[in-house]
Amino acid sequence: MSTLAERLGHPADATILIISCDDLGSCHAANEGVYRALRQGLATCASIMVPAPWARHAASAYDGDDLGVHLTLNCEYEAYRFGPITHAPSLLSGDGGFPQAVTDLWEHADPAEVLRECRAQIAR
Repeated sequence: MSTLAERLGHPADATILIISCDDLGSCHAANEGVYRALRQGLATCASIMVPAPWARHAASAYDGDDLGVHLTLNCEYEAYRFGPITHAPSLLSGDGGFPQAVTDLWEHADPAEVLRECRAQIAR
């Protein structure tokens, strides 16, 4: 069986550093910084937060970059709120966005709504 390094096209004993940029789509500055890091070779890949306010902008700037989906079910920011892209009442806090704390999320989340929301984020 080949090593991960070999499957990625490197020698078996190679040390590989993967730098992944997080939270693409969270804000304009994150979008600019992540794409600059990817396109200048400073980062290897990134993940987009589909429900975040700047996700559409991030998607419109896509140019074949190595992106994945950062499945998002909470929003830890106190003054910067966003929520689900599906109808998912159990994934909303009192202020209308995702719960801030993961513990609050798991106390109230309906598993069927979590599954539907995750599938919708991947599809989008």
